Amino acid sequence: MRNSPRLRNGFLLLYASQKGNAKAIAEDLAEQCEAKGLTYELRCCSESGKTFSLEETRCLVLVGSTTGDGEPPETARKFWRQLHKKGQPSNTFGHLSYTVLGLGDTNYTNFCNFGKTVDQKLQDLGGKRFYPCGWADDGTGLEVVVEPWIEGLFPALQKHLAKMAEEVDACNQVALVENPSSMEQVNTNVSSADKDTFSDNTLLSQNVSSLNQEGILNTECVTEVKETDCTSQNKNDHNLKGNVGSEDNYTRIASKYNLDFLLHEELQCLSVRSCALPADAKLTLPIIPSEYLRIRYLENGEKETEHTPPLPSAASEVIMTSLASIRKLTQQNSVKTALEVSLTVPESMNSFHYEPGDSFAIIVQNREEEVELFLSLLGLSDVAEKTYELSVDSNTKKKGAAIPKYIPVRSSLHYVFQSCVDIRSVPKKPLLRTLVQFTSDPTEKRRLQELVSKEGASEYIKCVREQGLTLLDLLCIFQTCKPPVTTLLEHLPQLLPRPYSITSSPLIDSKKISFVFNVIDIPKANAVTFSRKGICTGWLDSLYRSFENSKLEKSLEVLSIKDKEPVSIPIYLRTNQNFRLSADLSSPIIMIGPGTGVAPFVGFLQHRYRMQTASPDISFGESWLFYGCRHKERDYLYQKELENFRDTKVLSNLIVCFSRDDNQPGSPRYVQDNIIRYGVEMVSLINEKAAIVYVCGDARNMSKDVFDTFVSLLKQHKGLTEIEARRYLAQMQLEKRYLQDVWS
Repeated sequence: MRNSPRLRNGFLLLYASQKGNAKAIAEDLAEQCEAKGLTYELRCCSESGKTFSLEETRCLVLVGSTTGDGEPPETARKFWRQLHKKGQPSNTFGHLSYTVLGLGDTNYTNFCNFGKTVDQKLQDLGGKRFYPCGWADDGTGLEVVVEPWIEGLFPALQKHLAKMAEEVDACNQVALVENPSSMEQVNTNVSSADKDTFSDNTLLSQNVSSLNQEGILNTECVTEVKETDCTSQNKNDHNLKGNVGSEDNYTRIASKYNLDFLLHEELQCLSVRSCALPADAKLTLPIIPSEYLRIRYLENGEKETEHTPPLPSAASEVIMTSLASIRKLTQQNSVKTALEVSLTVPESMNSFHYEPGDSFAIIVQNREEEVELFLSLLGLSDVAEKTYELSVDSNTKKKGAAIPKYIPVRSSLHYVFQSCVDIRSVPKKPLLRTLVQFTSDPTEKRRLQELVSKEGASEYIKCVREQGLTLLDLLCIFQTCKPPVTTLLEHLPQLLPRPYSITSSPLIDSKKISFVFNVIDIPKANAVTFSRKGICTGWLDSLYRSFENSKLEKSLEVLSIKDKEPVSIPIYLRTNQNFRLSADLSSPIIMIGPGTGVAPFVGFLQHRYRMQTASPDISFGESWLFYGCRHKERDYLYQKELENFRDTKVLSNLIVCFSRDDNQPGSPRYVQDNIIRYGVEMVSLINEKAAIVYVCGDARNMSKDVFDTFVSLLKQHKGLTEIEARRYLAQMQLEKRYLQDVWS
């Protein structure tokens, strides 16, 4: 398709996705293009040089995410390198018109850096925007920018494609004048393989003829009038017989797993159920995404069950570690529970190697009680363990339809919903739009229509996104919503591994890694129908509690897992090429990590301690650690270890603060307060001694506040303007001297 004639009068719709958001938005755009009769090619950036080339593309729409510290998604690495090839002429993309929809998170410093860099690079090489770029913020809700951007994109795109078509026609007319026989040649050489292309271009020209005086196509948004009977839509589940979710099922599952469900009357009063718009208000709904999967349940004796293929997101080989110990780092009266877990890597893993600052990811499973509830609500309990076989519907209208890579072609539904897809995911609008047609209660149906409509955009943000409504909660709340299983397999995202920073040094034990985390507690609230813990942290906490109650060896609050059935934990290493100690040991380091953000710095200091012990004459540059927590007596993580590092001079300066203790007026409460307190020293270190700054922890508040603090210090002590100070720090980032390992 690299030289596809379809793109002569159409456009390339390209996506670069890390977690699936950009891909989902691009696919939704493709659905709308189909409805509007637009000609396009939908491609992933990973196909660069194979199925498409920007040098051969006239019109481009790119939807791209940013990951890590402003980096391109894994799928766009090759595309990124090709775009940044040295020696390209300044008019390389002089033929290209484009626009970019960037996805990012303002909680991170380099917001939408991938999209913004692509935009700038295309401009530098001669490309021209035909429509303003959009920068969507996942911190406040992608849809706040995405929906109006898409709404404005189509008239601009249609106008631009019409202009392109006119230019092509003009060129053809010139060619005919110069070579009158060429038209006859075209007519006689149209092969059967080209007929689809000609019919598509005819359709496009019909659309162009419908343009109004402003060059905008007169198309109405799809408005809900009548829904297909939901019972007729279950064509893929004609052989299903299961128990539908009911209060009896809630009672049984709640009793079995000790879940505190909202009462029936409480469910009915949730704000997410209450219609906010008048009953006769017109609702503008997006088009229904095309179905594309079929499922068949195999009879005994047919092909055996296969489970999931290798994780598409795994950055390295998956290792089956064993749980070695668990230590509780906080006191009973602490607001949060922090646990340190140590894992043992098999001796046979000779290739396993890590450095302080690296991280790893645990491959998780959904909680058994939630999987059981999910299957019950969908009426799938009776077939949950049967072997199914998935295939792509040959009649689907979805272009490039394929079974998601993270879902096995042949397996069991119980396995898929436990290990492959995220049943806790907040439902995106394409899924909600699809669920409308499978909801039988008129009030519930109307409310779902509101939540997915243009008019109800604020309701979606307030009642779904901000409340953290999960698909599991939605099925509990809207109990007449009974989608076929294929619908959920088409829309549910992958259950992603959970990443953690390593707190240990390989110089201590090369076959053991440790990490620390806060147990995540999710209370039942306006949209959460029962309280729960984080998928991974809740599981590890349950292990700690079970070991704590057993007769295991216990000393210094460390639970050593001995004389107990081994617990296996699958992980894969995520090496961090930047967030590491410098090879130049004389470089000063400034470490900033409140709460569990101290994790990688414990590894840093362990590493230096062992290096110093092995070579007493070794000389390190200055090292500063800014640490903070709520209470000194409750949640000061690694207090003894950090103070020992300070006393042995491995750590030059340990600067701590406690935000909730009864401090004297003017005492520092947060790490940034202490950074300001030592502002002269900080500016001197980074400006005169090329110190490296490491920031680890919360991206939502802390990392932004710390960055702004350094901006203020540069203004105050170096006399820079706001813009100059930010450029100074941006240059430090380019030089890998201001490094962040943050999460939201």
